[in-house]
Amino acid sequence: MHIVSFDRDSSATTRSPHPAPSESWLPDFARIRGCVANAIADQIGEAIRAGVLRPGDRLPTQQAIADALGFHHNTVYIAFRKAAGRGLIRSFRRRGTFVLDNQPH
Repeated sequence: MHIVSFDRDSSATTRSPHPAPSESWLPDFARIRGCVANAIADQIGEAIRAGVLRPGDRLPTQQAIADALGFHHNTVYIAFRKAAGRGLIRSFRRRGTFVLDNQPH
C-alpha cells in the first residue's frame, strides 16, 4: 500500500505509509564483546541516546543485521527481545521494528 499526495504544482508523489529502515545504522561488530545479544541490545540503546535512532525510526530487519554481522538470526532475535524488554523498541508482525518514544523529555 502506498499513499499518493499532490504538491502545489500538481505533480504526484508516492510515499510508503511506513518509514524506511534506518539503513545507516547497524551494530558495530568491532565493539561486540561477551554476550553478543546483550552487546547488540546495548548498542541499540546507545544509538537511541545519541540521537542516531529516533522515536518512530524503523530498524533494519533482524535478518539484515544477522547477515551484515555474520551472526545467526536467533542471536539478533534475542537482542531485539532484550531491547524490547528495556522499553527501547517494539516489533510489529509484517511491519518491522520501531524505536519507541520512552525517553524523558
